Amino acid sequence: MNIDDNVSIKELEALKKKIDKKIEAKKSSKVDQSTLYALIKKDHERHRREDGRKVFRGVVDYLECYVNGLPPIAKSAFYERFGIKSARNKITPEVVSEVKGLLASGKSLKEVSEIVGVSPASCHKIKKGDYDS
Repeated sequence: MNIDDNVSIKELEALKKKIDKKIEAKKSSKVDQSTLYALIKKDHERHRREDGRKVFRGVVDYLECYVNGLPPIAKSAFYERFGIKSARNKITPEVVSEVKGLLASGKSLKEVSEIVGVSPASCHKIKKGDYDS
């Protein structure tokens, strides 16, 4: 197309719009990040427990650590590292009998959970009878 020969203003403006779009596309083009997926997948697979099980359920959980600014380690290891103790304990028959005895003596669920070392929800389940054999 020769611009000097009989070109209307509309055609020139349309051509200018096309050129502007191409310039914007070049400026805003980002680096293709799909190439990083293989690296992330390899790093994700690297995090395993001593017994060989995965630390994370999936790549999303793994990436969520980076988004939140945490190192990609298991929550239990993270809690141990910073001295945070979990309120979840294994419910054994001894724990069940102790909770029932404390509840029978008139203590509240919160007091019993602090004494025994299980969560208030677990104490409530014991009170309801979910752990009765």
